[in-house]
Parts: sequence; C-alpha cells; structure tokens
Amino acid sequence: MSKTYYDDFTKLPLAKMAQAMADITYGYQETKVPKEHYKKALGTGYEEVLSANVSAKLVETIYNMLIGLQKESPRLFYQALVLIDTGIKPSTMSANQYQALSVATDEFEQTKKAHMLNEQTHNTFNDVLANGSIYHFNNEGE
Repeated sequence: MSKTYYDDFTKLPLAKMAQAMADITYGYQETKVPKEHYKKALGTGYEEVLSANVSAKLVETIYNMLIGLQKESPRLFYQALVLIDTGIKPSTMSANQYQALSVATDEFEQTKKAHMLNEQTHNTFNDVLANGSIYHFNNEGE
C-alpha cells in the first residue's frame, strides 16, 4: 500500500498539524479557518472530549428509553410530558388537574400534531441546524 498524506500528517507537531488543517479547509471553497482554532481544538484535554462523549451516550440511553415508553403507551407518555412541563406531580394531582390533562391529551390525539414540543423549540432547532448558533443568536431579536 502506498504512503498517504495522513501517514505524514499524524507525525506532525501540533502547530504544523493545525496549519495543515487550516490549509486543507481552505482547499474547500476557500473556507478560511485560523490555525489557532485547530490548535486549540487539538489541544483540548482528553477529559473534555470524554465528557462530551459520555453526555452523548447518556442522551442516547434516555432517548431509547423514551422511544420505548412512547411506543408502549403514546397517551400515557404524552400525559407524563404535560405533567413534567406544568410541574404537576401525578401523586398530588387534583381532580381538576386530571380533567385538564385528559382534555389536553384528547385534543392532542385528535389533532394528531406532529410535534409534542412547542413550535418555538422546533424553530430554534431547525434554525441552528441550518445556519449555526452564531447566526441564530445574532438574529434572535428579529
């Protein structure tokens, strides 16, 4: 097998590796990213990287549990979300709170809304997904 750029790249010192990454990035539609950005990212402590990976795994675990609960009983799942959102504990729920929960759940089921979270949450997610967080926060007040 022939030698690749990667083989030499992995042997570079941090500063030269950062410069090489900036050069590679510039090769994509002349995108300018300062080498300092790559130097900082490559110098990130292992603990920080590991912490982010652990958070992602925990989110995945919770996600899988929630999907299972939603598939098992969509109505009860939605009701639990409403109670969490309103700060009402099922063990202390009054009759009128139960009635409100039932009516809200019936309405949700009848309208068959695609999303359980409010529209603003989805707008924020989609805006950041499409444009990035800097764009989002710079244009938030508009």
